[in-house]
Amino acid sequence: MHGSNDVYGASRVLLDEVAALQQIGHTVTVALPARGPLTSALEDNGALVRIDPKIAVLRRSRLRDALRLPVLPSYLRDADLVVLWTLALALYAPLLVVRRKQFYFSVHELLLGSFGSALVRALVVPNSAPVFACSRAVAAWLAGLGVSRSRLHVTYPAFSWTVREPSTPSERFTIAVVGRVNGHKGHREVTEAFLARISDRPTWRLLLVGSPYPGQEAAYDDVKALVGGHDQIELLGEVPGFTSISQQLDIVACFPDRPEPFGLVPVEAWAEGVRAAGFDDGGAAEVLRVVDGVRVPRGDDSVRAIGNALDEAWKGHRSWRSPSCEAVSSVFSSEARVRRLEAVLTALESK
Repeated sequence: MHGSNDVYGASRVLLDEVAALQQIGHTVTVALPARGPLTSALEDNGALVRIDPKIAVLRRSRLRDALRLPVLPSYLRDADLVVLWTLALALYAPLLVVRRKQFYFSVHELLLGSFGSALVRALVVPNSAPVFACSRAVAAWLAGLGVSRSRLHVTYPAFSWTVREPSTPSERFTIAVVGRVNGHKGHREVTEAFLARISDRPTWRLLLVGSPYPGQEAAYDDVKALVGGHDQIELLGEVPGFTSISQQLDIVACFPDRPEPFGLVPVEAWAEGVRAAGFDDGGAAEVLRVVDGVRVPRGDDSVRAIGNALDEAWKGHRSWRSPSCEAVSSVFSSEARVRRLEAVLTALESK
């Protein structure tokens, strides 16, 4: 079960999880609340898709959905194994326990606040189901809230890639922010850092990539007003994929306003021969270390920290050499994910 139909973040990783389960020998059905881009991607990967508008999804932006009492639909009652994909589906855990269904959580959140703490303590801690965490940072957060370490399994997202040679550095230095424009992914902060430095950085260029979710248009409008038609900044909106812009880029700026559970964009950037820069916290820091990204402390002045990171990347972009495929795939390999998944499922079946 998954509460989103986009192809960002955890939804992207879901495609790899489906492939891992299929490789082990399972037939996989993914229940989604509505049709969307993820639907066709799953179907192309051989998964069955069930659209269920009645799925109860926990979201801070729509807490009224939590008031909808979840009912265990027939497709869950008939399943041999249920995967609650992200904490947004944790409301179903008590029902699965009552039905004595085998299930596990796959956690891709790092909700450092009262909402996340209450959710984990109320719905994850009380049962014994395995919990897959997408980074050591997420596992540590869950353990700190009372989830037994014996239940926790860190499984980094697995990737398949064709590694490209880095493009030859040009006279221009092109920076990109890639992600959903929701006020949290750093589009505004990176733009402010960029504007604070370009008076003596005439070769710099900034690409802002992404669009808002419905209801998040105000965040996009804020960024658009800040850009104000500046000729060194371009608002690209949605793009077909990272590959479509990678040959233009020298650095991808990953500076969300809160620690992230994992950093997908730095790995995608590395595969395209592009360096990444970001804050040295959360699961993203674990990724940046592997792909030799620029890491800076968050600090009290995030805009200044971002500017320092951009300067460091600019000064070193001609000499930077991308880490080898072996160095990266040894951490983010589909084989490692399959092995960990097999071990957990075998333990579940033996109960």
